[in-house]
Amino acid sequence: MGFLSSKRGKIPLVSVVTLFFLIIGSTPLAASSLEIIRPAVKSIVDESEISVVVKITDPSVTKIGFTDGEGVEVFRDLKAGKRIYCQSLKAKMGENRISVTPYANNEKGESKSASVFYRAEVFAGFQEAPSGYKKVSFHMDKEEQLCKTCHKMIQSAAQHVVPDNPEDSTCFQCHKNLVNRAKAHAPSVNWLCTECHTGQEGEYGNEETGQSKYAAPNPIMERCFSCHENIKAIWFARKSEHGPVRDGRCNRCHNPHSSNEIFFTRKPIWDLCTTCHSEKASGVHVISSFVRASSHPTRGKPDPARPGRELVCSGCHDPHGSEGIYLLRTKGKTAFSVCNRCHQK
Repeated sequence: MGFLSSKRGKIPLVSVVTLFFLIIGSTPLAASSLEIIRPAVKSIVDESEISVVVKITDPSVTKIGFTDGEGVEVFRDLKAGKRIYCQSLKAKMGENRISVTPYANNEKGESKSASVFYRAEVFAGFQEAPSGYKKVSFHMDKEEQLCKTCHKMIQSAAQHVVPDNPEDSTCFQCHKNLVNRAKAHAPSVNWLCTECHTGQEGEYGNEETGQSKYAAPNPIMERCFSCHENIKAIWFARKSEHGPVRDGRCNRCHNPHSSNEIFFTRKPIWDLCTTCHSEKASGVHVISSFVRASSHPTRGKPDPARPGRELVCSGCHDPHGSEGIYLLRTKGKTAFSVCNRCHQK
C-alpha cells in the first residue's frame, strides 16, 4: 500500500483517493452540463405549449428536470449515448420562465433557463409581448437535423390521409398537448396538420417569413373554407360584416386545435365578444336607451330561442354576418324585429 507523508505521519494513499472522489461526487453539476437549443431566449408562442429541445454536454448527467411556466417539473431519465432530448411544457399566458436542471444520480446541478411569452390576442394584457421578445420558429431543415435520430422529420406521406394511429404522425410526439382540451378540431385530432400548416405566411404573417416550413397562412380563412366550403358564399353575400370575418381571421375567435368552449372559441362566447365590445360589458345594453338600464340581460339566463342554451351575444347577433343591421339574426330593417325570436306575439 502506498503512503503520503505529512507532519502528523503517513496517510494511506487509498484514503486520499477515496476522499478525492467523494469531493468530486459532491460537486454540483455546472450549467454547462446542458444547452437549451429551443426555445430561443425571449421568444413568443401563440399556443399554450412550449417545445423544449436540450443537448446534454456532460456524460455524468443521468436525469434532467423540465420546469414549466407554472413551476411544474417533469423528469426524464437519460439513455446511454443519447444527447438530444425534447419535451412539451405547458405555458401560462404572459411571461414564462422555463428551466432545465441536470441531475447526476441524486445530485442536483445548476439549472439553465429561457424566457417565453405566451401571446393571446383576445386576452387583455397578453395581446403584445414586451420589448425584446420575438417570434422564433423551429421547423427549418438545419434545426430539424437534431431530431432525426428519434423522429421522422418529414411531412405525412400524403395529405388528406388520416394516420391509423395518432402516434404515427410526425407531429404527435412534440405537439400532442395541443389537442388535450375538452373539444378538439377534426383536422387537429386526426393529425392532418399540413392541411393548414402549409408554409405560406399570408398577408398578416410577416413576422414568420422564412422561419418555418410549417407556418400557417394568416389570414387563415381560405384554409378553413377548404373544409367549410358550403358557408363561404353564404357569409359573403350578407349585408352586415363582422371585422374578423371580413379580414379572414377565423382563428382570432376560434382555436383551430382544441378548446374547452363550444364551437372551439378561445373564451366563453359572452367574454369573447366583450373583449372587443367592452362598452357592452354591462350585460344590459339591450333597449337600455329606452327603458331602465337593468331591463334586459345579455347573459346568465336561458335563451328562449335556443332551448338548452344560455343567453349570450350570439343569441341575437350572428358573428359571421347578417342580412339585418348590427349583425342581428333578422332580415328586418329595425333592431326590434329580432325580438320576435323570443317574444312571440
